[in-house]
Amino acid sequence: MTTQPMQWSTFWVDSTDRPDWLERVKQVFDLPGVAKVLPDPENGQVRVRYNPEEITVFQLSAHLRAAGL
Repeated sequence: MTTQPMQWSTFWVDSTDRPDWLERVKQVFDLPGVAKVLPDPENGQVRVRYNPEEITVFQLSAHLRAAGL
């Protein structure tokens, strides 16, 4: 069995003007398989390092959209 290396994906978030934006982003990506979350409120980007054997980029995106971000 081969193990895939950790991967990075970048997401864009629309609601960076909310005062709780950073906290909400951290909560959304507090998931099994997520190793690191790097939010950048200046450009609305969130970089996420994750294990693709535990969670997919589609699932990450779905969690983000379900949170309304």
